[in-house]
Amino acid sequence: MLIMRRMPERVRRALRSVYKLVSDDMLNMAVDWARLTAEKKLANGTSREFVVEMLMARGVSESVARLTTELAVQLLKREAR
Repeated sequence: MLIMRRMPERVRRALRSVYKLVSDDMLNMAVDWARLTAEKKLANGTSREFVVEMLMARGVSESVARLTTELAVQLLKREAR
């Protein structure tokens, strides 16, 4: 019961951390690259790895690059609906 009461605060803290790590520019770049790979008809895994590599080439850590890539993919999926 105590864990359930604390859960929303933990989620809020986690989301604040994500917002600090992922800038709008970084997310926009990831969305653009993901859109480009979708136009080129690359496989999902290949597309995601490409976006991650491009972000890492710009100095982003791998974990943040993967998180940003997944956020970009979700934005594109939502946009496609």
